[in-house]
Amino acid sequence: MRIRHTAAIALLASALTACSASSTDDNADAPAYKVVTQDASGNKRNVVVEVDTAKGLRAVFDAVVGDLTDEAGYYIMINCSTGGTADLDNRLANGQKAIGRMGAATTGLEEGGTEFSTNDGRTCPVSAAEQAKKKAALEAAATAAGIPPEPTGVDRQALLDTLAAAAPDVVRYEDKAVGAARNQCSAINGDANKLDWLASQRFTYRDVVTTEEQGAKLNAALKASGFCKV
Repeated sequence: MRIRHTAAIALLASALTACSASSTDDNADAPAYKVVTQDASGNKRNVVVEVDTAKGLRAVFDAVVGDLTDEAGYYIMINCSTGGTADLDNRLANGQKAIGRMGAATTGLEEGGTEFSTNDGRTCPVSAAEQAKKKAALEAAATAAGIPPEPTGVDRQALLDTLAAAAPDVVRYEDKAVGAARNQCSAINGDANKLDWLASQRFTYRDVVTTEEQGAKLNAALKASGFCKV
């Protein structure tokens, strides 16, 4: 998709390491961005920008070119800060800006003109740091709700053995049994009413039907095992 815009853009002072868009109304929708490299001389100058989202790319471009003042032809490359490699950027969009006669001669645009295009289908993957942050937030929320962390390895097997001893059928679907146990811990730790009934409901799934009598045994087993401690 290619867009030409020949209207003059107001020129602002250069800002090599701008971390957010201009505060003007035209660029109010631009997400946060960072100019990571910018050529300071030459008739043809490259400007490399990084963003964390594929949304609002045109607004980012407009904000970046609004900060260019020297007469030259500018080539704007907007990359996602994630999803690239050491040899290949995750390029989201490209653009050009012609400032003065030299800029027009270099880019082939009219003086003051711009050209902008996006790479359709490109996205910004969630970074490992952001994934870890979200996971930590979810775990903290679960702990506050009285839900223990999801067990793994020997701890997971120990929980399944505990549940099987109380009601053998519930471990027919292991993932559902583990999930039900963690959620039941929330009720146990919160001193909820009708614990046996709640257990019978949580441990009933697919073709597994759990009675309140079995729910009582499951509650007792979870308490005795210490699994619900958070």
